[in-house]
Formats: sequence, C-alpha cells, structure tokens
Amino acid sequence: MSETPPLLIENTWLAIAACLGGFLLLFAVVQGCARFGLVAPEGTRKMLHAGSGALTLAFPFLFRSAWPVLLLTSATALLMAAIKFLPQLRARLGPAVVGVQRSTLGELYFPLSVAVLFLLTRGEHPLLFIVPILVLTLADATCALVGVRYGLTRYEGGSKSLEGSVAFAVVAFLCVHVPLLLWGPVGRAESLLISATLALLVMLLEGSAWRGLDNLFIPLGGYFLLSVYLALDVSQLLARFAVTLALVILIVVARRSTTLEDDSLLAGAFLCYVAWALMGWRWLVPPLVVFVGYKWLSPVTIDNSRRMHGVPAVLSVWGAAVAWLALARALGDESMLLPYSLVFAAHLAMFGVSRLAHQYPERPFPRLLWRAIVVSWCIVIIPYLISVGFDMLSVVAAAVALPAVAFGAWIFARLQPDIRDTQQDTLRWSLQAGAAGIASLAGWFGLLAAARGIQ
Repeated sequence: MSETPPLLIENTWLAIAACLGGFLLLFAVVQGCARFGLVAPEGTRKMLHAGSGALTLAFPFLFRSAWPVLLLTSATALLMAAIKFLPQLRARLGPAVVGVQRSTLGELYFPLSVAVLFLLTRGEHPLLFIVPILVLTLADATCALVGVRYGLTRYEGGSKSLEGSVAFAVVAFLCVHVPLLLWGPVGRAESLLISATLALLVMLLEGSAWRGLDNLFIPLGGYFLLSVYLALDVSQLLARFAVTLALVILIVVARRSTTLEDDSLLAGAFLCYVAWALMGWRWLVPPLVVFVGYKWLSPVTIDNSRRMHGVPAVLSVWGAAVAWLALARALGDESMLLPYSLVFAAHLAMFGVSRLAHQYPERPFPRLLWRAIVVSWCIVIIPYLISVGFDMLSVVAAAVALPAVAFGAWIFARLQPDIRDTQQDTLRWSLQAGAAGIASLAGWFGLLAAARGIQ
C-alpha cells in the first residue's frame, strides 16, 4: 500500500526551519506555563508531548528523504537529554520537561520512535505514519491526564490506572477509526474491527510499559499491527478481535488470583496474542497452561499469594520463547514448538523448586527438585503431545523434554546464591532466563539427534 502525498513546502530547508520554529514556539509557551504555575508539571509535559506529536504529523507532507527527520529528531533528543541530565539547564528549563517526580526517559524515546517510524513508512501510505503518531499523541496524553485526575483503580505494582487505560482505548479507537474511514483503503467493517483490535492491543502495550517506554512501544507496535491488519479480510480480523477480547477478559477475571502484577499481566497477555497471531493456537497453549498450572507448584500461603511478579519476571519467562517464536516464523518450522514449550516448562520447574524449597526447608532438596521437574513436565509437555498428535517423533520429543527441563532447573538451582530464599531481582531473572534458554537448546539438539536416529 503506497500513496505519496504532495509536499506542502517544496524547499527542504524551509520545511526544517518551519518545524524548528513551531517546536521552539511550543517549548516557549509550555515553559511559560510551567514557570508561572499556570499548569501542573504533568500537564506541561503532556502539552509538550501533544504539541510535538501534532507537529510530527506533518512530516510525511514536508519531507521525502529521511535525513531532515533524523536531523530534527536528533536535535530534539539532544535538547531533551541536556535539560534532563545537565544541572544548570535542568534548573532553568527543566520544570516543563522533567517536573514530574518519577523516573522516566519518555522525552528521549519520543523523538527516537518518530525517527524509526518515518524510516519504516517511507514510500508507504501516510496513514501508517499518521495513525501510530495520533495514538501516541492523543490517546497516551489523555490516558495520563485521566489517570492523574480520575484514576481510582490503580494497577498493582505500577503507577497507571484502569480509568487511564479505558480512556486510552476509547481515544485510540477514534484515532484509528476516523482516519481509516476518511482516507483508508478498507471498508467500514474492516475499519471497525481494525480500530477495536488495535485499540485494545496498544492499550495492553501502554499499560505494561514503564519509565516512558510507552513512547517507543505505542507507535512501533501500532505500525506493525496496522501494516498487517490492512491486508486482512473481515473473517481474519474478526478472529483477531475475538482472541484479543478473550485475553482482556482473562485479565479482568484472573487479576486477583495470580501472583502477576497488573502491568506484567498486560505484558503477558500481549505476548500471548503475538504468539497466537504469528504461529497459531498451539503456540498459545504453553504460556496459558503455565499461567493456570503455576499454583500447583506453589503452596497456598499468604506470602505465596502476594502479587509480586512484575514486568521483568514476564520478560524473563518470554525472552527465549520469543527467540524461538521469531525463528519458527522466519523459517516456517512448526517443529520449534518443542523448544518453545521447553522454555515455559523449564521456567515452571524453576519457579516450582524455588517456592517448594522456601516453603519446606526441612525436606531434602533433591526430592523437591524432582517433584518440580516432573510436575512441570506433565503440565506443559502433555498438552504439547495432545496438540501435535501422538506419533513416534512427538513421543520421542516428549521423552527428550524431561532431561532438558531437569537440566535447566538444575543449572538454576546451582547458580542461585540461596535456592531456599531466592530474590526478585535482576540477577535472579537473568539466571532464570538463561537457564531456560539452555534447557530449550538442549531439548532441541536432543530432538534433532533422535530424529536422525529414527530416519
């Protein structure tokens, strides 16, 4: 899909000057509002955010080449970084940019996302640039302001709120639906389904982002989703909307009965959608059975029932799985479902052994380790067998999976400073992700060797 719009200003340097002038005027207005206390710090940040986004919308109509956009975004990023990190500039110009009391790099991610998005959409229909920027500009700003003013239902473990997410989804729907209706190459039914699905999915991205990463996730995620959806028919779009809606309902129903915090639950739901959309329903089974079966390896206590697992835990679990998912998609190789499943089985075993070892300090550790390994193998690999069917190769794959899961759990237990009191820190999640990746590789190589023997 390509459509080259006419340039509003033929002279590139004049267009650059117009953009710079517009940004400096915007910055001066926002700075004045901040200095005289006319607007609260969060409000001035969102004024700058929305104004910058509005200026950015003109880029497809001002520039054909990428270098002017790279020049403008680099200059903006350098200015924002200088204000944020240089004490003298921060004292004089900081209130409009970094006046909020939280750690965020959103003001740096914004120009980066604009530059990457422009590079991705050159030669494409301007909608692929405009719609993601509109969502970032309007929906994200509305979400933040509604969350600050009206947010009553705060997300567990995060700074965002349910009210903010609902506002984001409503505005995002309009940001997608209206441009598609007026300018898009799709019909009304397709436009409605694309808008509803995209709004929900990008809402999941926004809710799971932290430290300003939503300024990067929203436009890039919106672009990739929209570029895929524009080529689909009504039945395909309806299936994607149904799965997305089912995942959102699962979040609402399960949020009080899981140890995942709300932002990590949103991140996990989005990754589940990606797995299904890229490779089909079989690839949705491993994360779902781990989500359901996790409590079978976690003794029911007040401490174990706390919602303690944040986004880093989800990224640890999904790290190697995403690599196998991407490789399977690129090669069109369904057999990689085994190492993909092994990632989740190994993680479940590691979660299980750490929980059991903590809860039962008097019991021999090897017995607890093997209990976690066998139960994890049953929870993940038996559904794997059912989904792929019982034949010689799949049975061999299941047999290979058991020592692979054991290997990953053993590595994790050996590397943990104290397996009976594991911490929720970066070291733990890095070790767990690495051990699961090694387990999946061991299982994959074992399956390849066994397959050669069968042939």
